[in-house]
Amino acid sequence: MSRTLHAAPVAQAGPFEFHSDFWLNLHHFLYEQALHPAKPRTDLTASDKAAWDNALAFYRRFLTPHDLLLDPHMQSIDTELAEDESLPKLVVNGPDANVWDTLNSVAAIYRARWWPAHDQTNRAFIAAAVPLVQHYAPLLTKQLSTVYEAAWPKDPVRVDLAEYANWAGAYTYTYGWGKVHEIMSSTNASYQGNAALEMLFHEASHGMVPTDSGRLATQLATAGKGVSMPKDVVHIFIFYTAGELTRRDLATNYLPYADSKHLYQDDWARWHNSIEVYWKQHIDGTLSLNDAVDKIVADTRRKVVH
Repeated sequence: MSRTLHAAPVAQAGPFEFHSDFWLNLHHFLYEQALHPAKPRTDLTASDKAAWDNALAFYRRFLTPHDLLLDPHMQSIDTELAEDESLPKLVVNGPDANVWDTLNSVAAIYRARWWPAHDQTNRAFIAAAVPLVQHYAPLLTKQLSTVYEAAWPKDPVRVDLAEYANWAGAYTYTYGWGKVHEIMSSTNASYQGNAALEMLFHEASHGMVPTDSGRLATQLATAGKGVSMPKDVVHIFIFYTAGELTRRDLATNYLPYADSKHLYQDDWARWHNSIEVYWKQHIDGTLSLNDAVDKIVADTRRKVVH
């Protein structure tokens, strides 16, 4: 059943609608603090500290053992909280009643102690990203659609900014009815400035390039029969494509995210070296998608054999 993530955004630019969602931020902040306990707040009253500690204990027991991206239950929580963005209090019912009750129990504490600063940081990120998106979105959406031979997502891409997203700094859900939902950290140093442009379009690319269907995945499966591939091989293409196109469009000495974070190592290094030759030719328009993938797979097979 399709659903609409309908709360009014902070801003809209190009194909993106940007949100600073109180409930989703509270959920992610509790998850982060439960994973990485911070120094105790000395300005909390005894009753507030007890309530906050109880919420963290609940998250440690029931939620932090689950990955925010990979666990379907965690996805459903993010989706519900995005839909409930405008509610002053969560309605406690359904399978996640205990989660909603926990969030309600510390909402006033978070709103008073942390939310003003988190919301301000989220909005500052949005304000910096909007001009970049407005300027480059027409070009990047066309380039990515051409490279992947896939349509850009039909609905606006929802981007939720949060003080903490996950261990990687950002992740994306794609829903069966075509909706793409990005959750991105507004405080991650690697996502600031021009890197925000790359990563916004990188994450949205997951809505165009699924890992198990679509032009790229299908051709990889066809050409790669009998070849050992990294489980996330499509992700290597997404990193390279978003980074390379952003670098070209900015016309600066911009260093793509994957290069700056040295992600191309081990199996990724073998694939990246071939992608940099043949996929780059595809981006340039001198090699078809099928031919580029065939050559990448063949080249990678030779490297493994020899």
